[in-house]
Amino acid sequence: MKILYAGDACTKLGPVFMASPFNLEVKGMSHHIWGQPLIDALTAKGHEVVHMTGEQAIADFPRTVADLSQYDALIISDLECEVLSLYPFWIDSVKQPTTNRLKAIRDYVKQGGGLLMIGGWTSFSGRFGHGAYYDTPVEQALPVNCLKGMDDRVEMPEGTTIDIKVPDHPILKDIPWNEAPGFEGFNKIIPKEGAQVLATIGDDEDQYPLLVTWEYGKGRSMAFASDCSPHWAASFQPWEYYGQFWVQALEWVGGAEK
Repeated sequence: MKILYAGDACTKLGPVFMASPFNLEVKGMSHHIWGQPLIDALTAKGHEVVHMTGEQAIADFPRTVADLSQYDALIISDLECEVLSLYPFWIDSVKQPTTNRLKAIRDYVKQGGGLLMIGGWTSFSGRFGHGAYYDTPVEQALPVNCLKGMDDRVEMPEGTTIDIKVPDHPILKDIPWNEAPGFEGFNKIIPKEGAQVLATIGDDEDQYPLLVTWEYGKGRSMAFASDCSPHWAASFQPWEYYGQFWVQALEWVGGAEK
């Protein structure tokens, strides 16, 4: 499978040197890919992953269904909607927009592509609502609705419990979920009618949707309400079954297991 993965990255500036009140210099810049363990897990199983940081995606993310169709599946994770809905007019090399990338993603799934949205501070509705996928074409393709204009994050630094509803599903099978470490938080999402909730997350008092799937047109999409990287997956990411879970998830989303 060929997978396009956008998000889960940051640009690190520094160190910063202040030699005097009049002299402050930044001595370095680099990209950090929070999702590198996910990339490594997929490539270890022979899948090709093309990764884009936010600043790369705003300029270079595919604009049409035809361009997206070279990929079997898309991953959008911790990437606010504006990165995909806006175009960087300040970059001379970027052509003026003639297409809507959010509609292209929706139509790509409808025509047989796969979409996985992974949670985080700028996924779904996100921090202070800045994820902003509510009432967008991308939300139409997802098996869940986002909260309208609200901060949908639930921080649980003490850890969470996971309740597996369909253990024999291709995404979840052959994994000892009773041994899985919890997550340190998640996004609140609302499953749509016709969607399947495969797992929930929370504590002894309340449980919320964690993993939701459905088929949209000829394609498939999956919403995962927690993270694939720190900080919410700080405990889950080192788990020995981390890679197997994400490989099975992407192979289901992309239709490789059909």
